[in-house]
Amino acid sequence: MYKKILEFLINEREQRDLQRPPPDFMSQVEAYLDGLSKEENALPERLREAEKERIRWMLERLRLLRREKICKRVLEGGSLEGPLFEEELVLLGSTSKEGKEEGAKKILVRVLRDVPSFVGADMRTYGPYKAEDVVLLPAQNAEALINRGIAMMIQRKV
Repeated sequence: MYKKILEFLINEREQRDLQRPPPDFMSQVEAYLDGLSKEENALPERLREAEKERIRWMLERLRLLRREKICKRVLEGGSLEGPLFEEELVLLGSTSKEGKEEGAKKILVRVLRDVPSFVGADMRTYGPYKAEDVVLLPAQNAEALINRGIAMMIQRKV
């Protein structure tokens, strides 16, 4: 599994477009990390902890790379159809056709401070978010965060 994660990270870093994740990638990663946590594992604890830390580092780099590509695609007005993880779809909020049909105004913002989860103007739950997260929020909620200095507008979407 370590090799799969590393290959996916390298491919994501080298390619311009988002790469299609292997089937059940995140569930396999979680199962692998759980397996490393078990004491029955033949590796010494120090090596298991080092491997878990390295995997977490690779996953964080992968998440940042993909988030950067997604934001770039949004800013260029490109489609968000494609190889997205479920977590990425949730982070983007309502990027589906239903949000466009409702005429819901959205604003892409960069979160400047940690924000707990909240119910948005569209009655969906958003967050929690950490500083530097980039998210698409209902205009009313985004403007409230911007006015309080908690977020910074990147782009207004209609």
